[in-house]
Amino acid sequence: MLTYSVFLLTVWFLWPRELDSSGVGSGRATVPDYFMVNAHYVSVKAGHLEVETNARQATFNLAAHRMTGRNIVAFVFNAQDERTVISADRAVFHMDERVLQLNDNVSSLSPDGFLMESPEATYQLNQRLLTASRSVHGQTFEKDVEVWGDRAVAPLDEKLVRLYGNARSLYHEAKRGPTKIRGEMAILDREAAKVTFEKKVKVEQEKIEASSETADLFYSSRDHGIRYMSLNGDVKITQGAGKYTRSQMAEFFAPTDSIVLTGFPAVYDGNDAVTGDKITVYRATGVVEVTATNAAGAQLREKVKSTKQGEEKPVLNEEDEELIP
Repeated sequence: MLTYSVFLLTVWFLWPRELDSSGVGSGRATVPDYFMVNAHYVSVKAGHLEVETNARQATFNLAAHRMTGRNIVAFVFNAQDERTVISADRAVFHMDERVLQLNDNVSSLSPDGFLMESPEATYQLNQRLLTASRSVHGQTFEKDVEVWGDRAVAPLDEKLVRLYGNARSLYHEAKRGPTKIRGEMAILDREAAKVTFEKKVKVEQEKIEASSETADLFYSSRDHGIRYMSLNGDVKITQGAGKYTRSQMAEFFAPTDSIVLTGFPAVYDGNDAVTGDKITVYRATGVVEVTATNAAGAQLREKVKSTKQGEEKPVLNEEDEELIP
């Protein structure tokens, strides 16, 4: 693959006077080879633009093949020639390693509008990979989804962000307010509008708290809400004093405003407990529906609780019936 780089100096260019005498005696230069103002650097590989960098001030060391700059704005391009805009107060570009190190007020804006911010980051040109080794904050273009983590990895050819260490997300929803999720790691897949959490997952959402081993959440930027959420592995959902559920899986369905529990589910209210093969909780009404299986395999559906005397379970339309297993 043919790769070439171009420097364009838009204002002025200096050869430091110290270099005129630096080679005398020691034969070593003690200052950068070049000092530049409004430096413009371009790298092209196999006929495709891969990075374009602008720096208000920059120095270039010929021997080390290293460029150091301040007030950096870089355009890095993915396989589809879409550009991500990266800015930082300081940056060092190691040309032989093809690595761009960014420090202080680092931000990256992806083609789909996703913004990620961190005190420092590294961009590897060969892998087209942006890595943040310190605390990270990101948000979607619509600002309805925010994520945090101790570290992050973002491949430019995919609409993915992998968060490691104290991974968190916040979803702003008009219907139920904020939904907070925390885990040891998470993957934000913006193509699928999905976030997956793993290890010691905690969820907070309007009067309930939940815990599980993993969680998958699908959001809708168009509707500014959560479409579906699934908690998996040793699930516990708590609502108020003495009220909680246990199951191996809990599915939150937005269209029906319901929670479906499976995997040895049980609902506890003080000293009372309800069990079955599947339990559906309708959050708006408090109706709990239990599906049990007898020896012959027949299913029995029974309404076991209502928050209001004589209240019936919600009438489901065709779309709702398809969503509920």
